[in-house]
Amino acid sequence: MAVKIDEFKIRGLIEEKKAKRVVFNAPDGLLTMTRNLGSRLEKDFPGLRAIVIADPTYGSCDTVDIDAQRLGADLAFHVGHSVTVPTFGKITYSIDAYDDVKFDQVILIAVKVLKNANIGKIALVTFAQHIPELRNAALLFQEQGIKTYVGKGQGQLHDGQIFGCEFYPAFNLKEQVDAMVLLGQSMFHSLGLALSTAKPTFMLDPYSNQVIDIQKAADERLKRAILSIYRARDADNIGVIIGLKEGQIMTDQSIKIKEKLESLGKNVQLIAMREITSDRIDALTDIEAFVQTGCPRIAVDGYTFSKPILSVPQTDALINLLSGKEIETAIFVRKHWL
Repeated sequence: MAVKIDEFKIRGLIEEKKAKRVVFNAPDGLLTMTRNLGSRLEKDFPGLRAIVIADPTYGSCDTVDIDAQRLGADLAFHVGHSVTVPTFGKITYSIDAYDDVKFDQVILIAVKVLKNANIGKIALVTFAQHIPELRNAALLFQEQGIKTYVGKGQGQLHDGQIFGCEFYPAFNLKEQVDAMVLLGQSMFHSLGLALSTAKPTFMLDPYSNQVIDIQKAADERLKRAILSIYRARDADNIGVIIGLKEGQIMTDQSIKIKEKLESLGKNVQLIAMREITSDRIDALTDIEAFVQTGCPRIAVDGYTFSKPILSVPQTDALINLLSGKEIETAIFVRKHWL
């Protein structure tokens, strides 16, 4: 089992563009592989200089095209977040990185779990690293008597692919199936899948051959998210955070949220941040609660913040609450959380 970066594409682009300086950014789990690849490329292409940006990257919304240009790069490679669009910005190319682990054994275990739960129809989804395994996995489920659907991709998503904030292939099938099944070891993606569809959700871990029911964890996450909304309701001063990452800048939406909250009696300040951390939040001592239009998972998965931080779906619920409406438990049941 190994992750394979599309080195062939990278080498072809370096040759085609006659690049002398290239920049890489990749998620933490691929940083070492990417650094080693950069070293090999410098040996194989005389005069080439490879720079690895070691800041975290969380998705195709978190690219470094502008930074790469500031570093004088001819090319930039965004590794590991496979999408349908080939490029970002002026010089950045999307580079696939796939894990060759197989799901046959864990699928056979999952079939027993699903049948014991009287689940006969599933939507099968995954994230970037396991896209090549979707077709074989769907066929195996079908052979074992589980009717299996793989939803159509939309926007940057391939068929059957989800992001941490976009769920089109799963959401569009939720009325046709009994449950969601995720290929891959990722509570992050599994929780998003469960919350966005409100369907029973199972994660198939091919490394430990475990089938994990996500329902309890999703219920706990939802309760914590709703509690944050009630805490934010009591705040007089609210900060609306505009994300500064390249694919997360939503200034107009942030201004509309500010204006709506002000119309409901809140004092609101617009704030811009690249990394939303507890230290930076705590430094803004006079602001009691925050909403943010960057990555919604900061709010949904954040454990360390001393003040409530709301995503866009939570902010919509807060506005309804302040307008005299009740909070519905289906606040995250939507195709896209932005």
